Amino acid sequence: MITAKAFRKYAYHSQPFDIHLADGRAIHVPHGEHIAVEPGGRMFLLWEPDDGFEMSNLTMVTSVKSGFPKPNH
Repeated sequence: MITAKAFRKYAYHSQPFDIHLADGRAIHVPHGEHIAVEPGGRMFLLWEPDDGFEMSNLTMVTSVKSGFPKPNH
């Protein structure tokens, strides 16, 4: 599980990243401005490209992977 403090740091990233959840899903975040952690640090909100949103429990986050994949040369 990632802490709310550590997760909030991703809100300042301009690089895309993926959030991996305990149910096996991976959520792609195109920019840190698309997420917010509620003040209590239990839930996070993700704004989706189609003007929708998803709210998830932060305790369900198993890992966060940032950056772009390395190109094959």
